[in-house]
Amino acid sequence: MQQGISRGSSDSMTMVLVLFLTGALAGLLPPAASPVTAQVRGADDLILEGKEQLQTGLDSNDLDVIRRARALFERATADPNRSSLTHYYVALADYRLANLLYGTDRRQTLSYLNDSVEHLKEAIRINDRFAEAHALLSGSYGQKIGLSPLESIILGPKSGKAIERATELEPDNPRVVLLKAISDYHTPKMFGGDREQAMAGFQRAAELFDEELIDDPLQPDWGHDEVYAWIGMAHNDAGAYELAREAYEKALAINPDFGWVKYVLQPQLPPQPARGLSLYSPASGPPEGAEAPSQV
Repeated sequence: MQQGISRGSSDSMTMVLVLFLTGALAGLLPPAASPVTAQVRGADDLILEGKEQLQTGLDSNDLDVIRRARALFERATADPNRSSLTHYYVALADYRLANLLYGTDRRQTLSYLNDSVEHLKEAIRINDRFAEAHALLSGSYGQKIGLSPLESIILGPKSGKAIERATELEPDNPRVVLLKAISDYHTPKMFGGDREQAMAGFQRAAELFDEELIDDPLQPDWGHDEVYAWIGMAHNDAGAYELAREAYEKALAINPDFGWVKYVLQPQLPPQPARGLSLYSPASGPPEGAEAPSQV
């Protein structure tokens, strides 16, 4: 009997000591991160990695890299604190994929554009004051019109309403101004398009990009190199090849790896006359009665 009481007392003392030590150690350990804090940190990392991969994919015109970026953004949508922003980035990846596939795979292009529209609607539902989302929604509608011109009756007003809302919210946002100018450039004149107005928009967007400072790396920051690509393309279409060449050089000064300019737009320019060479064959000389042209 005495032994039983002693053993029980010993067990009780052991339990008290264990509980005491456990409590003491718990007080020394740092508090565990809350699920929300850990979730936000994870979403931020996914966004930053996704943005880096998206840029890499755009520079190299690599669909698979852009799709990997899209998958990272989609994973980040699980965080309710970043959901408007992450839905925007999924849509941006869809928009880029559609651009690269445009003219080669209509079905897949349309699928990406439809997905872009749905993600942007969700981003706007969460935050109706997100000007970047409204502007990109307008651009996505515009791309769909390019694929199905007969839908312009329905999609045209939607695109116009979206860019108007974006401009109302952030009139000096360079991406908003750029997307509005792209719309003006591609919209037929009979439906309100105006290439002179578009060029003025490109130039204004370029000035805004030159001045833009973004403190938060999570926020959209694309477009600075692209605006000069659009300026160059507009000059090229107008036959102003030297102005186009200058604009492309500015784009590459901002982003030397810009694949659209290096591999698509620049090669479309006519070759420059070689400096120091005359415009006629030295062996034959100038045509009879003509003066020798000045050196280039």
